[in-house]
Amino acid sequence: MEGKIVNIEGFKAVGITYFGDNTNGEIPRLWEVFNKSFMNIKHKSNPMLFYGICDGEVDSDCRFHYTACAKVDSFESVPENMETKVVQGGKYIVYTYGGAIQDLGGFYENIFTHWLPTSGHEMDFRPQLELYDGRFMVNGEFDIYIPIK
Repeated sequence: MEGKIVNIEGFKAVGITYFGDNTNGEIPRLWEVFNKSFMNIKHKSNPMLFYGICDGEVDSDCRFHYTACAKVDSFESVPENMETKVVQGGKYIVYTYGGAIQDLGGFYENIFTHWLPTSGHEMDFRPQLELYDGRFMVNGEFDIYIPIK
C-alpha cells in the first residue's frame, strides 16, 4: 500500500491522555470516556474532527502516551480532567484504515515493517496522528499520519 505524502500545519489540541501498552484495549475505553466529555471543550476548530496523538518514545515495557483529543483554536478554559497538546507541523505519510478496530495493530505492523521501509522515506520522531472525521461515523475509515523527514 502506498501512503500519501502531506505537509500539515502545527495545531493545538485538548484531550485525555492514556499511558500504557494497550494490552487490555484501554485506548478504545479512553475514546469512550473522551466521547462523553468532548462537548466540554471550548474553542474547537471543527466540532466533528478528532485526533489520536501518540507522542513520546515507547519505553522499555512497550508503554506509550496516547491522547484522544480535539483540535482547538485556543487553550482558554480547558476542562479540569483534560490536558493540552501542541503538535508541530511537518511532513507526514498518510495511510487510510477502514477495518475492524481489533485488527488495527496488524495494520500498524504493516506500516512499520513493510510499507514505510519500502516508501523511500525515513520516520521522524514527532507525534504520530490518527485523524477521525465524518468518514469514521459513516464507514469506520480514518487516517494514520506517520511523521517523516
